[in-house]
Amino acid sequence: MKIILATLKKTLFWSYDRGSWQYDVMCVVILAFIFLVPNSVFTQRASSPSEPALVIRKVELGQIEPNNLERELSLRLEQKYGHAAKIARIETAEDVSGEVSYVVYQK
Repeated sequence: MKIILATLKKTLFWSYDRGSWQYDVMCVVILAFIFLVPNSVFTQRASSPSEPALVIRKVELGQIEPNNLERELSLRLEQKYGHAAKIARIETAEDVSGEVSYVVYQK
Protein backbone atom coordinates (compact mmCIF):
# COMPACT_ATOMS: atom_id res chain seq x y z
CA MET A 1 0.00 0.00 0.00
CA LYS A 2 2.90 2.35 0.76
CA ILE A 3 4.28 1.84 -2.74
CA ILE A 4 0.98 2.89 -4.32
CA LEU A 5 0.70 5.98 -2.13
CA ALA A 6 4.32 6.92 -2.78
CA THR A 7 3.80 6.54 -6.54
CA LEU A 8 0.64 8.66 -6.44
CA LYS A 9 2.44 11.31 -4.38
CA LYS A 10 5.39 11.44 -6.80
CA THR A 11 3.05 11.62 -9.78
CA LEU A 12 0.83 14.28 -8.23
CA PHE A 13 3.75 16.49 -7.26
CA TRP A 14 5.72 15.71 -10.46
CA SER A 15 8.70 14.45 -8.47
CA TYR A 16 10.27 12.20 -11.09
CA ASP A 17 13.58 13.21 -12.63
CA ARG A 18 13.53 14.50 -16.16
CA GLY A 19 14.48 11.75 -18.57
CA SER A 20 13.18 8.91 -16.42
CA TRP A 21 10.59 6.58 -17.92
CA GLN A 22 7.98 7.76 -15.38
CA TYR A 23 8.49 11.36 -16.48
CA ASP A 24 8.11 10.31 -20.12
CA VAL A 25 4.91 8.40 -19.34
CA MET A 26 3.40 11.44 -17.61
CA CYS A 27 4.27 13.63 -20.63
CA VAL A 28 2.70 11.11 -23.02
CA VAL A 29 -0.47 10.99 -20.92
CA ILE A 30 -0.74 14.79 -20.97
CA LEU A 31 -0.17 14.95 -24.74
CA ALA A 32 -2.69 12.16 -25.31
CA PHE A 33 -5.23 14.11 -23.27
CA ILE A 34 -4.61 17.27 -25.29
CA PHE A 35 -4.80 15.64 -28.71
CA LEU A 36 -7.30 12.83 -28.20
CA VAL A 37 -10.02 14.44 -26.11
CA PRO A 38 -12.78 15.82 -28.38
CA ASN A 39 -13.08 19.57 -28.80
CA SER A 40 -16.63 19.49 -27.44
CA VAL A 41 -15.22 18.88 -23.94
CA PHE A 42 -13.53 22.28 -23.99
CA THR A 43 -16.34 24.35 -25.53
CA GLN A 44 -18.96 26.08 -23.45
CA ARG A 45 -22.45 24.75 -23.79
CA ALA A 46 -25.45 27.03 -24.10
CA SER A 47 -27.69 27.27 -21.07
CA SER A 48 -30.69 26.23 -23.14
CA PRO A 49 -30.82 23.46 -25.71
CA SER A 50 -32.38 25.72 -28.32
CA GLU A 51 -30.72 26.64 -31.58
CA PRO A 52 -28.47 29.71 -31.68
CA ALA A 53 -29.84 33.08 -32.64
CA LEU A 54 -30.12 34.01 -36.31
CA VAL A 55 -29.50 37.51 -37.62
CA ILE A 56 -31.55 38.75 -40.56
CA ARG A 57 -30.93 42.21 -41.96
CA LYS A 58 -33.89 44.46 -42.60
CA VAL A 59 -32.60 45.11 -46.12
CA GLU A 60 -33.04 41.39 -46.94
CA LEU A 61 -36.71 41.49 -45.97
CA GLY A 62 -37.64 44.67 -47.77
CA GLN A 63 -40.63 46.75 -46.69
CA ILE A 64 -42.78 44.96 -44.14
CA GLU A 65 -45.30 46.13 -41.62
CA PRO A 66 -44.30 45.85 -37.95
CA ASN A 67 -47.36 43.74 -37.11
CA ASN A 68 -46.38 41.18 -39.82
CA LEU A 69 -42.75 40.93 -38.71
CA GLU A 70 -42.98 37.56 -37.00
CA ARG A 71 -44.88 35.99 -39.89
CA GLU A 72 -42.42 37.36 -42.47
CA LEU A 73 -39.43 36.16 -40.49
CA SER A 74 -40.89 32.68 -40.03
CA LEU A 75 -41.62 32.49 -43.77
CA ARG A 76 -38.03 33.57 -44.53
CA LEU A 77 -36.63 30.92 -42.18
CA GLU A 78 -38.95 28.27 -43.62
CA GLN A 79 -37.73 29.06 -47.14
CA LYS A 80 -34.12 28.99 -46.02
CA TYR A 81 -34.18 25.76 -43.98
CA GLY A 82 -37.07 23.87 -45.60
CA HIS A 83 -39.13 23.38 -42.45
CA ALA A 84 -41.41 25.49 -40.29
CA ALA A 85 -39.61 27.71 -37.82
CA LYS A 86 -40.98 28.36 -34.34
CA ILE A 87 -39.86 31.78 -33.18
CA ALA A 88 -39.42 32.34 -29.44
CA ARG A 89 -38.58 36.05 -29.60
CA ILE A 90 -37.33 38.74 -31.94
CA GLU A 91 -34.96 41.55 -31.01
CA THR A 92 -34.09 44.57 -33.11
CA ALA A 93 -30.42 45.50 -33.34
CA GLU A 94 -28.73 48.44 -35.01
CA ASP A 95 -25.07 48.49 -35.97
CA VAL A 96 -22.71 51.48 -36.06
CA SER A 97 -23.65 52.44 -39.60
CA GLY A 98 -27.35 52.54 -38.67
CA GLU A 99 -28.35 49.34 -40.47
CA VAL A 100 -31.20 47.56 -38.69
CA SER A 101 -31.14 43.80 -38.18
CA TYR A 102 -33.48 41.36 -36.48
CA VAL A 103 -32.08 38.80 -34.07
CA VAL A 104 -34.37 35.78 -34.11
CA TYR A 105 -34.35 33.20 -31.31
CA GLN A 106 -36.03 29.91 -32.16
CA LYS A 107 -37.90 27.59 -29.81
